[in-house]
Amino acid sequence: MVAQIILFREMMVAFYGNELCLGVMLSVWLFWVGVGSYLGNKIAGPKKYSISKLSLWYFLISVATLTTIILIRFSKQILGTAPAEIVGFFPMFLFTLGAMSFFCMLLGITFVLNSKSWAFDEKSVFLVNRVYLWESLGAGVGGLLVTFVLIPHISNFGIALFISSVNLILFALLRSRDKKKRIQGLIWSTVILIILIFSAFKLGNSLNSYSERKEWKSLPLIYSNDTKYGNISVTRQYEQVTFYENGLMLFSYPDVSTAEEAVHFALLVHPHPRKLLLIGGGLGGALSQALKYDSLTIDYVELDPQLIGAGEVFLPSEETKSLRSPRVDIHYMDGRLFVKEKAEQSNPECYDVIIVNLTDPYTVQLNRFFTLEFFQMARSVLKDEGIFSFRVSSAENYISPELGLYLSSFYRTLNSCFAEVKVLPGSNNIFLASKKAGVLFDDWQNLISRLKQRAIPTQFVNENFLPDRLSPTRVEYLRSAIMQSWGRINHDLKPICYFYNSILWSKQFESSEKPILLFLSHVHPGWLMGAIVLIFFLIFLFCRLYDAHVPNLALSVIFMVGFTSILAEIIVVLSFQVFYGYIYSMIGLIFTLFMLGLTSGALIIQRLAYKKKINFKRLGFIQLLQVLFVFMLIVLFRIFLSISLSNSKIMISLFSLIFVSGLLGGMLFTLANHIFLENRTALNAGTGYSVDLFGSSLSSILASAILIPLLGVPSTITLILLTNLICLGFLMIPKKSS
Repeated sequence: MVAQIILFREMMVAFYGNELCLGVMLSVWLFWVGVGSYLGNKIAGPKKYSISKLSLWYFLISVATLTTIILIRFSKQILGTAPAEIVGFFPMFLFTLGAMSFFCMLLGITFVLNSKSWAFDEKSVFLVNRVYLWESLGAGVGGLLVTFVLIPHISNFGIALFISSVNLILFALLRSRDKKKRIQGLIWSTVILIILIFSAFKLGNSLNSYSERKEWKSLPLIYSNDTKYGNISVTRQYEQVTFYENGLMLFSYPDVSTAEEAVHFALLVHPHPRKLLLIGGGLGGALSQALKYDSLTIDYVELDPQLIGAGEVFLPSEETKSLRSPRVDIHYMDGRLFVKEKAEQSNPECYDVIIVNLTDPYTVQLNRFFTLEFFQMARSVLKDEGIFSFRVSSAENYISPELGLYLSSFYRTLNSCFAEVKVLPGSNNIFLASKKAGVLFDDWQNLISRLKQRAIPTQFVNENFLPDRLSPTRVEYLRSAIMQSWGRINHDLKPICYFYNSILWSKQFESSEKPILLFLSHVHPGWLMGAIVLIFFLIFLFCRLYDAHVPNLALSVIFMVGFTSILAEIIVVLSFQVFYGYIYSMIGLIFTLFMLGLTSGALIIQRLAYKKKINFKRLGFIQLLQVLFVFMLIVLFRIFLSISLSNSKIMISLFSLIFVSGLLGGMLFTLANHIFLENRTALNAGTGYSVDLFGSSLSSILASAILIPLLGVPSTITLILLTNLICLGFLMIPKKSS
């Protein structure tokens, strides 16, 4: 669990903080652990596996922990991509599939070999479930340790060194078991010497620095730090300083044209701007540009204080002095939560202009600033003539169908809650929305007139560039391209802009996933849900009609458990990201609560097994509880959407859901696996575990890449409910009726 969390964090940095990489990595992780547990059956064979041989696998895990984190940092070299380049789904998937294979297979193999190595006077079924219980407990403890003790004080690479050292010690402990004292001394002295050499010569620090530099290829890395909210890195080439968060470029300095277009269009269009809310991007020059308006006071919201701290160190004083202006109030919190808290006040403070100065919605965390729900919150804290503005990447002279779909989604979402919407053309399209019709304009003459009237000095937003950028031909072409497309409205729990962005990037780089994504974007959600439900129905029907239907049904229940549990886990992870925006720091706690739930469920069934209270009827009852739990998920998310709950209530609800999901998953797996093993030989000790992991792997990739972006969270939960009802229905059929 400790290794999983730090490798997930490293993967988010390697792949620009995209939550999709979490689903991909979780899917690959579970797949290879499943393969490993299958191989563990073959390696162990029918006989008891020796403790001495078991030690070898802990040694290999120790080595693989370090090599895997280094391999992830070499992803740019292996894939041939540039730092901060957006990587398509298939390259990301193939790299993860290769990078995680050896380490994860070792974990699966070791699970099965542990089940067959220890001498207890029990049947195989009790041994396997006991190992599963202890594995879940270890994962829970490991998650708490890494979240609350290790991550706040140690780097990711330092934690990897710690885990490698622990596994080396386990290797020595098992290898020296029942050996002569001389052999024991040799083994222990070798292991301790290796650990001391790494510490004394600071080899870990050298490896960490070397692998970090390779992650940025030819860019000179001058700063890198893992914070609570993500990884902040800074590179410098000559006078150009560039800031990155989780591998995604935030801004470069100096970049006057980008800073000017971020703020001046919205501020010039507003008749009398007095109060500005700037969400993100203040350090790149936007704050300095906004301060050119003498009468303007600014609330600047930035999530990570350490980003500001890094800016104070690496940016010139003429830029950072804007942070200390008496007209600027800096708020260190999530920009969306800031707006939500303002909106919920009895007499909310209203703004003349709100500017979201963030990058495109490459991730769910960014997408939540471009949804209908956020636009409605922002509208409620605007004055009557207030303007809301953001910008997204576009093209100056040609709007492709895919780009038109992408831009249309933003336009339709804005148009659903604002009285007037204008889109200004350029390599970045500037979206302007107002509560009151007649406030906005998109002609260059009015902009230049107000620029001169207010005496704002600019280099790019001026009379030399605006006539070409905002020529009537370009404005009309962009408007018609957007109006001819029919992008869907973007929602918090149905992040369709995130999906459209994936299509856009796959087309731009001619990625192999482009035809699949384009096809799926035109498939009606109902057909997609129907196809998946039909496939599950046919699988359960086959298992029920097959001769050995009892063990096969047990295996299909295990598959369903893995499929459901991981879907619930991913939904909670993405929902947490939507509501709070800092999953980087909380992912360890979420995984920990899930594993503690698994432990509790496995412990309950283990006790029932010793009392010989294991049967199909009880399995059906727990499956009924699973169905009720999924139905409760639907109700809760309806409440989240319709009622404005406090942040603490939402957080407690999400944490409770993930624990209950683990509890039911642990109970169902242990019970179904017990029934399966009672009908099979000891040679199948790892089969149930493999099937559980394969089901989890499938649901992980489906949920993150297809189901949640296309169907949305509520419809995805409905799909889970339907598949679990099919499972329950087949369990309820009497044996004689099969």
